[in-house]
Amino acid sequence: MITMKHVCVHVLDLDRSIAFYRDALGLTPQRTVDMPDRGWQLVFLGDGVTGFQLELCQETGRTQPYVLGDDTPHVALVAQDFEETKAKHQTMGLVFDELASGIYFIKDPDGHILEILPEKR
Repeated sequence: MITMKHVCVHVLDLDRSIAFYRDALGLTPQRTVDMPDRGWQLVFLGDGVTGFQLELCQETGRTQPYVLGDDTPHVALVAQDFEETKAKHQTMGLVFDELASGIYFIKDPDGHILEILPEKR
């Protein structure tokens, strides 16, 4: 059997991304890994409930934003307090797309797409 562990997204500014994921989604750092031989700094964010983590990877010394392309994948997240979370994201100006069902999408500071789902889907 294979189980899910984490998904990795590359970010330009680790501190900015950590603040975004904390403030917008409540995700907090669970562990960090420095890989100077690879030129990477990694921070694994978690929700404190599940074991699945979001890995933020910053290339040391990178100054240019990442080009994500036309078919950018997304990460889906479940909001237990969906309406409250949606209102918060609307107030923050983060919602850029919404489906008729109410599911909506936001982007992180690097343009990674995040799908926000209600708990019962």
